[in-house]
Amino acid sequence: MIEPTTTCPCGSGTEYISCCKPLHEGILPDNALQLMRSRYSAYVLNLPSYIVKTTHPASPQYSVNKFAWKRKITQFSQNSTFQKLEILEFKEKESLATVIFTVFLTQNEEDATFTEKSYFEKINDRWLYRGGQLKNGHAPNMVTTAEFKLLPLAYYEDSILRRKADPVNEITTDIKNLVEEMIETMDASDGIGLAAPQIHHSIRLFVIRVPIETENGGFDAGDVKVFINPILSNFSAEMWKASEGCLSIPTIRSSVERPREITVNYTTLDGTQIKEQFSGWAARVIMHENDHIDGILFIDRLEMEEKLRVKPILQHLKARIHDGRAL
Repeated sequence: MIEPTTTCPCGSGTEYISCCKPLHEGILPDNALQLMRSRYSAYVLNLPSYIVKTTHPASPQYSVNKFAWKRKITQFSQNSTFQKLEILEFKEKESLATVIFTVFLTQNEEDATFTEKSYFEKINDRWLYRGGQLKNGHAPNMVTTAEFKLLPLAYYEDSILRRKADPVNEITTDIKNLVEEMIETMDASDGIGLAAPQIHHSIRLFVIRVPIETENGGFDAGDVKVFINPILSNFSAEMWKASEGCLSIPTIRSSVERPREITVNYTTLDGTQIKEQFSGWAARVIMHENDHIDGILFIDRLEMEEKLRVKPILQHLKARIHDGRAL
């Protein structure tokens, strides 16, 4: 039990009782930086329930199995000796924010210091941790003067995800800026594809990181490719199944059957008309994103047995994101 007069572990220099303790007991943080500090002190004090409560439903760390999740957090806290927290950068724009920080700590008497660029989103007036990009050690070079470009995602049951998108009539400066923001949002979310409707723009545009297939049947993320007004054709007769997920439907993955090869006519960001054939994972990612601009989600393509399996998971997801319940 931490003493009332003890300095708060978050490094604010004030007493815990007037700093992070009210947040740990239910007071909402004013901004993402305050949440980030209170989450750090929760790790120091081994308060796994607070970490769970303040994690975004779309976070890769989110787990429906809260018992196992809390146990994992407790193991991390107990196996770590926390030394200090250093805030390197804080940027906030409307309902999104980033915090770059370094946590100095040791594990098993060895240095385990890391720097993270963390992402936060506000849902129902509550700031939540959505994810982060890590580097080992103290890495102040992660701080940049770049403009804040993250965009809010549209999540399951948002009506824009069911709308057939409109064609892009002209490649304007706004479209080019939007593409830059889409790429940064996709990368920040550890995605390999992102369609405009997923960031609340109902236009026929999507970006992908072209998958580089690996020997084990998986893939690595490659270079960015932009598709404007794509038209898919020449679907191969050969079909194959593979697991798919979606940034707009977080924490759910299911096997989807799709053609192995396709042809795509599309316009590039510089206005060039392209006709190109794709196969394997690249074709799959393109078909998945093209579904988005037609108002189709990957869960629509599941077999009936699988649809029944994910139905309660989707209901729980809706409650977490839109109703603010079960967070």
